[in-house]
Amino acid sequence: MSLDTLTITEEHYEQLKKATFRSDGKEGAAFLLCGRSKIKNEIWTGKKEERFLSREVHLIPDEEIISSSTADVTFKHETYLKILKLAEEKDFAVALVHSHPKGHLYFSKTDDVGESGFFQLASNRNGSKRPQLSLIIERNENLIARVWQNNKTRPIALIRVIGKRITLHYEGKHTQLSKEEFARQALAFGPALNNDLQRIKVAVIGCGGTGSPTAMLLARLGIGNILLIDDDLVEKTNLNRLHGSSASDVKNKKSKVEVVKNAIQAMELDTIVKTIKGTVESKECQDALKSVDLIFGCTDDHLGRMILNRIAYCYLIPVIDMGLAIKVQENTSPPILQTLDGRITYLFPNEVCLLCRNVINPKKAYAETLRKNNPQEYEKQVKEEYVEGEGNPSPSVVTFTTDLASMAVTELIDRLQGFRGEHSGAAERRRKYITCEERRTGAAARSECPVCSNKKYHGRGDMIPFLDISL
Repeated sequence: MSLDTLTITEEHYEQLKKATFRSDGKEGAAFLLCGRSKIKNEIWTGKKEERFLSREVHLIPDEEIISSSTADVTFKHETYLKILKLAEEKDFAVALVHSHPKGHLYFSKTDDVGESGFFQLASNRNGSKRPQLSLIIERNENLIARVWQNNKTRPIALIRVIGKRITLHYEGKHTQLSKEEFARQALAFGPALNNDLQRIKVAVIGCGGTGSPTAMLLARLGIGNILLIDDDLVEKTNLNRLHGSSASDVKNKKSKVEVVKNAIQAMELDTIVKTIKGTVESKECQDALKSVDLIFGCTDDHLGRMILNRIAYCYLIPVIDMGLAIKVQENTSPPILQTLDGRITYLFPNEVCLLCRNVINPKKAYAETLRKNNPQEYEKQVKEEYVEGEGNPSPSVVTFTTDLASMAVTELIDRLQGFRGEHSGAAERRRKYITCEERRTGAAARSECPVCSNKKYHGRGDMIPFLDISL
């Protein structure tokens, strides 16, 4: 049995609400064009999953609406056929969206008959077996959706509305869970947050100084499913900041992902942990990354960040990227700290990407790709000064890497629950440890940016090559 989910950007959701809730109190309708993400083996269950990703909202002109009441809305078949033609060109799916002003959160018999006629029209006209969707927005902004395929329906298991906030819609969201371990957390934020945390799937990319405390905090918070990705073994220089590690891990040449997984499982909080000992750009990571709901970027390489940067926009999977900058004045004894700053950046459409924020250096990303794929050519180009070689290791201190991880996980809580109120939704936060300041830093997207300024990638989903990047 396969799983179907739907992700809608906040921008598209606001457009759909405006179109489907008419000022006269009658039903309205609109179409949502969706990219597709097909997952062959969802890493936690091994099952197939298809994700539908919002790309474009298409409003129905008043002159094309035949009738509208508080119970139904009808429009010309030609309206649907025009949208269907757009979808056919790029293998997108079409979602029919309408409201239920009276408030019932289920598909009525009127919905069944009307939708069956429309979606059968597509099959009759083109012989297409492509899935199509229908989505209901109820007056209290609860959502329900289903997939139509071969004139049969199946429910959408999870609907995500994602932007400055992350809102999840699924059956049983407001059911009281009886997990004593998280009872005090529910006293602060209510039971729905615990349910959301238990349901979502989170990836942690990099299991070192920032990644290991991030993973530990996520498990303590009650995240139900965690994916750990890292290619490194534990070394002596890791022991002072890799949470869960010991000297025996160095001796036994254990991988970082294995050490962090074992530490999480020892908590016995029912977190399901999956691991990949590899790099984020490898093919084995592609389906796994597409399977998650949110990613924590705890890697310090430019190539890894470039991959995560694109995933956020192409697959509508938010990324919370973090980095610690420590600069020491040269030739001084003892060392004098010039910079000690922590940064977390939230990546998603309508936010400025890491390229435009100068966090990613494309030349260094190219050098990292070359070093992995063609070491001999890499060494040659380093000698000829075409690319930069590896420099000295960066300074790192456990108190600051752990504090940065806490900042990032707190950001997830706020995105789900909104406890910061008017202070929520900052695209980037910087903590300056020397001056004890915290700032929300802005940036402008470059018009030529291929990621955040080029909306052809937003919600595009699957492409060949993956993410439209040749590695």
